[in-house]
Amino acid sequence: MLIKAQDLKDIQENKVTLVKNFASLTREYNFNLISNLIEENDLSISQKTNFGNLKDVFQIYKVSNCLQEFKTFFDFLSKLFRYERDSRDEVDLYFSLVSQIGNSHVDTEDVFIIGLKGKIIYRVFDFENKDYSIEKGDMIFIPKGVKHKAIGINPRIIISIGFYGERK
Repeated sequence: MLIKAQDLKDIQENKVTLVKNFASLTREYNFNLISNLIEENDLSISQKTNFGNLKDVFQIYKVSNCLQEFKTFFDFLSKLFRYERDSRDEVDLYFSLVSQIGNSHVDTEDVFIIGLKGKIIYRVFDFENKDYSIEKGDMIFIPKGVKHKAIGINPRIIISIGFYGERK
């Protein structure tokens, strides 16, 4: 995992930060893998949009212990940024089967989003509207309270690591 000094500083200052090539991911993240994770870990899927068809965005809650790399990312970011532990802190997995645009929203926690498959544009409505493009291995940090939305250019899989606690 790689975070440059300027990216580290920007995250510590609660600035939206794109970290290209954050992680070198060798695993093939695909929908068969998601199916296996669901079956092996007795997980359930939640719909995040209301299209009622394949254009939906799906979320699987609490996957930090499903794959070693998810736990490693969580532990690394928690320790690097010295978050106070909160019982709501977790890794969630999101995926969509087709290109789509998610709803604009504001998170109540700091989120670190890591691309696992596909290309996603995150439109951030901060001081200015800005687009950030992430692909496999890239990470974006979006501080709590910053309005944003995901634009899936093609089918996508990402993990979102959320921290509710304050930093020490």
